[in-house]
Amino acid sequence: MPEPDHHSPEFRDIYSSWMRIKNKMNLIDNIPQEYGTKTALFLSEIHTIQAIGRTEGNNIRTIAAILGVTPSAASQTVTRLTKKGVVQKVRGIKNEKEVSLVLTPLGRIAYDYHERIHEQMYERIAGRIGELTEDELASLARIFSAFESVYNERIIELASQKGMKDSSIQDPFIEGPSA
Repeated sequence: MPEPDHHSPEFRDIYSSWMRIKNKMNLIDNIPQEYGTKTALFLSEIHTIQAIGRTEGNNIRTIAAILGVTPSAASQTVTRLTKKGVVQKVRGIKNEKEVSLVLTPLGRIAYDYHERIHEQMYERIAGRIGELTEDELASLARIFSAFESVYNERIIELASQKGMKDSSIQDPFIEGPSA
């Protein structure tokens, strides 16, 4: 079987399609939504809510690591979410000194609504793709793994240029400190 030509027009079309998808995702990121509440939330905020809702006994550092942001950035987002009434800071879950984060009833509504959106998007995409063979699934996994690997490398390059430590930008899904 001949080697694929990664400079072929078809491969470039796939890459262009990926970039369009990324741009559309960025557009969605910048449109606040209410997520079943009367409170406008940006995607970064709902993802913080999601991280808090999925982890018990968490704190700012835990949430920052899950989101792949600095503790300072996570703290700023949590402060906004506390003011919006969707997150509450509580003491005494682990110990009296540490502040843990929990969702308020309003935060739980937003969390559940967001989870339903994810499930609906998954179902819509899966429905449009239809059945895939094992080989097709393996190819897709390889393609997305390559994209993720390149973006992980780029994150580390940018962090290095800015003098940031890997740990301050570490994505919990990146294997090892600099994969």
